[in-house]
This record gives sequence, C-alpha cells and structure tokens, in this order.
Amino acid sequence: MSESRIREHLGAFGLSTTEVATYLAVLRRGEATTGDVAAAADVSQGYVYEVAETLVDRGLVTVDESANPTVLRARPAAEAIAELSTRVSDLQSAIGDVYSEPTTADVGFEMVRSRRTVERRARRFLDDATHEAFVVIPATAFASVKGAMADAVDRGVFVYCMLLAPDTEVVADAVADFGRYAHVVRAWEARPQVFVLRDARAGLVGSHGVLTGRHGDEYAVAFGQPEVANGFYGNMVSNVWPMGEARHVADPPELPTTFEYFRNGVTAAAQHLDAGRDIVADVTVADTGTDHEIDFEGVPIRETNQTLVPPATSSFPVESALVVETDGGPVSVGGDSPGFDPYFEEFAARDVTLRRA
Repeated sequence: MSESRIREHLGAFGLSTTEVATYLAVLRRGEATTGDVAAAADVSQGYVYEVAETLVDRGLVTVDESANPTVLRARPAAEAIAELSTRVSDLQSAIGDVYSEPTTADVGFEMVRSRRTVERRARRFLDDATHEAFVVIPATAFASVKGAMADAVDRGVFVYCMLLAPDTEVVADAVADFGRYAHVVRAWEARPQVFVLRDARAGLVGSHGVLTGRHGDEYAVAFGQPEVANGFYGNMVSNVWPMGEARHVADPPELPTTFEYFRNGVTAAAQHLDAGRDIVADVTVADTGTDHEIDFEGVPIRETNQTLVPPATSSFPVESALVVETDGGPVSVGGDSPGFDPYFEEFAARDVTLRRA
C-alpha cells in the first residue's frame, strides 16, 4: 500500500495531516528519536511530544522515555490494525445502541494497551452491570471510574472495590463519600493486577502498570465468557481481596428484600446475622444431584459462608452460601450463577427473598 493510501485511511480515522506525517516518520524507521521525527515530519520537537500522546492512544506507537533522547517505536502492523479495528467495533456498537434498544455484547478476548481505552472498557463494564461489580484498581486511577461506580450503586448494583497502593490524599478525599461509590471498599498497599468484573460474566484484567505507567508494554485483556470471568474472580477473591483493610461497609438493605442475584443475598444475610437479627428466607432451590426443585418458605437462616464482608465465615475463599433450617434439618444453598455452578452445596438457587423472623 502506498503512503498516499495510508494517509487517506488514517485521515478517515480522524488523524490530522501533521499527525499522519509524524506517524509515517516513525513508521519508515521502525523507531526514531523525537529529534529525528521532528526533522522528518517538519514539525517542532515539542509538537512531536504532543502528537505522540495521540498516536499512543490510537495504538500506533509506543514511547520509551527511559531512553535519552526519548524514542518513539512503531507498533507492529497487526497490533496497530487490531487497535483501529477495535475503534470500528466500538463505532458499530455505538450506532447499534442509537438505532435500536441497547444490548450487552461481551467480547471473546480483546487485548487493550492504551490506558485511556482500559479506562473506557472499565467504565463500560460498570455501565453494563445489573447485579454485581468488582473493581480492583490503583487509588490514583479511582477518579476515572468513580462516576460509573456511583451510577451502578444508584441502579442497585452491589459494588465491591479494592484500592491498590492507596495515595493518602486520594483516599482522604473520597473516604467520606465511599457509600456513593461502593457497598464494600478495601485498601491494600500492594500492586496486584487491575481487575473489573460485572455480573460474573465479563470484565478485564491487566497489569497494575496499565493504569499507572505512562507508556510501555503493559496491557489488559477484556473477556466475555462466564467460565473465564469466574476463574479470574476465584483468583481475586482468594489472593487479593482478603489482603485488604476494610475502609467502608455499607449497611445492608432493609428487609424484606428480594435479591435476584444470590450472592448479593448472601452478603446482606451475613450483615444482618452479624448485627444479631433473626432472618428467614423464601427460596426455590434445585437439588445439585438431581435438579429436582423444592420451595422453601420462611426457613430460618442459621449461618452464612462468605468472605466478601467481615467477618469472613467460609471454609474456602469462593464459597458463598446460606445454611437454612428445614423440616429435614439444616441444608446448604449455594448460588447458581453463570459459569460457576455450586460444587460444594447440596442445593442451588438463583435468587432469594430475605425477611425478618
């Protein structure tokens, strides 16, 4: 393809003539210093730094600021085209949303390298959440998603958040309003992976530096399969969540309340029991061995097994179950969520209604 065709196509993606010239100066060489690029593109060196930000966000180049002088490197053709293709896919989704009723279309796997794109994906997953969302994010990046978190809380989504390596000022500014953004907030002075998950179905996971480093090789992977989502959830709730210090836990919902997502009901039940309240459940369960359904009405909840709110009561990290008293004795009921069938409990349920005894 001639350079004129490259200019034409990149112009269609919104790059200015000067931005295209700067990119071509890097592309021809594979890598070049800012001074070399400035000379080749006939622009000032200061402008090269400015344009480089746009080219990085478009997924066309990377910037190595550890080199002296700073070096710009062209991304391999396949990676650059993949990033542009993502923009086309985003446009297709946006047009579809305007033309018809919004639908949630989860990706298979998508590699994301741009910090801004990772932030946009995180906000999108939060916007799509209907029942539950987990956010593990550097405290310094909290501002980029807190609006989407607040909107999710307003919609009735249970939001769990862990702030990583929390900056004192960031946490201090937000701590008084944590209830606006999440039901449970924990903080940990460490740098594990960034993690966003919605409804046990879709989300992203990435290196800590993808939201803290300016440029480099860090990346995140977005996914849309329940089985994959729950594998990442299991890792997070086993190895990251328990390490944090609780900073905020919202009061549980007033009862009676029907929880369409079982894990939310377990969280609420744990809080009510911890407060010394006697509660009962109305729940339709399926025997995990036979799939035979049974209606339990007004069965007392004796205990919960969970780790999401203190005190942790489960025998293993991913456990989320209610122990209810039936005419035949106590039975354990787990959540039947996408991609995460109960493998320990005797019964499974998708929703539950909690009432005061």
